[in-house]
Amino acid sequence: MNRRGFIVGLGAAAYAGDCFAQAAPSPPSPLVFYANQPGRLTRDRDRQGGNPFASALVETLKGSPETLEEFTFRLTVLNMRNSRGWQRLQPPRKIPAWKMNPVEGQKRVAFVLINSDYSKSDAYSLKGAAFDAERVPQALTEAGFETTAVLDANAEGARKALAEFAALSETADASLIYVGGHGLQHKRDVYLMMGDYPERDPKWLGIHAIALDEIGAAGRARDVNLVLYASCRDDPFIGY
Repeated sequence: MNRRGFIVGLGAAAYAGDCFAQAAPSPPSPLVFYANQPGRLTRDRDRQGGNPFASALVETLKGSPETLEEFTFRLTVLNMRNSRGWQRLQPPRKIPAWKMNPVEGQKRVAFVLINSDYSKSDAYSLKGAAFDAERVPQALTEAGFETTAVLDANAEGARKALAEFAALSETADASLIYVGGHGLQHKRDVYLMMGDYPERDPKWLGIHAIALDEIGAAGRARDVNLVLYASCRDDPFIGY
């Protein structure tokens, strides 16, 4: 190779190096905590007035767990206790070593998406979910999360709020998304139903429901992204 070719080659290599150096690392995949197992229902109200999973979360956060592993253990036990054995937590397969206690200078953000008013649907409204929409954001804020709450939005409004949270979470070290309301699992996909779901037909899933995968994708923090799903996982559309 002549001198000019050598210099051009060095320039190309340096340019490629710059590109790799400037590329931002992908955020870690969301860690999903389901309130119950596949095919199972969840309860809207326990003795405390809301979903047993929400009660478990509030109690767990008040206990200030030091690690994500400890958080998972407490959430599992309290979820089962509060539901009297009805709800059995399905945690992520692998729990990373992450400290739950806030660290000085660390940014943590949370997004609470709950639907309780289903008066425009053939589903019944959820008084427990309305109660959870008040206490869950408060518990997350007290635990050190900058929290945004969205209650009874339609799909368009929820997606707009999720997009705003996604942009916010990109600047954070940790993110947490809590989902509550009527939900379902159809053909392995989990959905949150909006309050205006027209009728019992899966053709409306893309318009009047939001897939949990789409919701979870809004968590783009650098260290950890948690998704807490409090809704049912039965399939009311079997046979469709």
